[in-house]
Amino acid sequence: MTKSELESTNLFKILKILESNSFKPEGFRYRKDITYAEPGIKKGDTEKNKTFSLYVDILVNSYPPSLNDIYPNCFFEVPLIEQVYSNVKYQVKLSSLSDDLFIPTREIITAMKIQSLSSRGNVHHKKVKDLCDIYGLLWYSKKSVNEIIDDVLNFINVNSIERLRDSINKDLLSECEGYLGESKGSLNTVLNDLYKHI
Repeated sequence: MTKSELESTNLFKILKILESNSFKPEGFRYRKDITYAEPGIKKGDTEKNKTFSLYVDILVNSYPPSLNDIYPNCFFEVPLIEQVYSNVKYQVKLSSLSDDLFIPTREIITAMKIQSLSSRGNVHHKKVKDLCDIYGLLWYSKKSVNEIIDDVLNFINVNSIERLRDSINKDLLSECEGYLGESKGSLNTVLNDLYKHI
């Protein structure tokens, strides 16, 4: 893919929109520092202003090998994202915000998180976040855990579940239960329903 072909894609159109709104590339994502004043602080009192960073992760369905030669930034390669854009049944519309805005269904996000956790290597805080997300997606749903898992298995195979299981130890489980305020063994109960499919 040539530079001009890349620059005509929706991905690069979105990057231009981010950059025109003061987002700066930072590794796998874009960042914008937003300044705000705490309630009760008078306008113009800049010493009392605070900032927080807003991050936008860039997900792509595939990563052209030539991309690094043309564009120095990297993006998260998530092949499942293709399902979301190609089939409306995998979209949850956010019509209260915009007719064009949607997020992936719970099942696809869960599948993405399962694949993601086992690829984190030694990035511990990301594993914690992924495991908390997996638990929340499976447990806090109108559907039963087993119904969600059955749907998740449309997107991943048992090897992904095996890699997930092998990436989780007792310390990680305990830490996540602490953050979530869940009792000991809560995460294991839900994960064991997933492991039954191995």
